[in-house]
Amino acid sequence: MVKYFETTSVFRFSWDQVAQGFWKRYPNPHSNHVLSEDTIFREIRGNKLFTKRLLTKTNRVPKWGEHFVNARTVKIVEESITDPKEKVLITYTRNIGYVRVM
Repeated sequence: MVKYFETTSVFRFSWDQVAQGFWKRYPNPHSNHVLSEDTIFREIRGNKLFTKRLLTKTNRVPKWGEHFVNARTVKIVEESITDPKEKVLITYTRNIGYVRVM
């Protein structure tokens, strides 16, 4: 069984505002569920910036789910490709915890 979800969003803001917002998301006082954000890979190829980050987030589990999931944190891998020339930002995120539960 494949676990996959895709969405596309177009924001009514300038490219600079959206790109800066993406890169300045964490840390911030409104996202206290994000415990850490570590860049584990960054490379420029041509006009594109390729980045891989590891995020550690708290995991609020509903009372009924505590029987299945007892960990309070979860790791997320975020891979992104930024092309400032074409004004495109693509990001892939995957949860690397709770694979057996999903």
